[in-house]
Amino acid sequence: MDIDGNDTVSERAELHFLAALVDELMRKLLIAGVLSQAELNDIERAVSQRVGHPPRAW
Repeated sequence: MDIDGNDTVSERAELHFLAALVDELMRKLLIAGVLSQAELNDIERAVSQRVGHPPRAW
């Protein structure tokens, strides 16, 4: 963010890239049986509380 608190285009693109990586990692953990759907939903709920957005369902 710049000094005024606004996102720059490159920062926003990096955040989208990182979010996509996390989604892919979580999906692979689910498919591999490392985490259950309920565990992924718990993670999603905890993150949503920290960032102030509604959780997504896995």
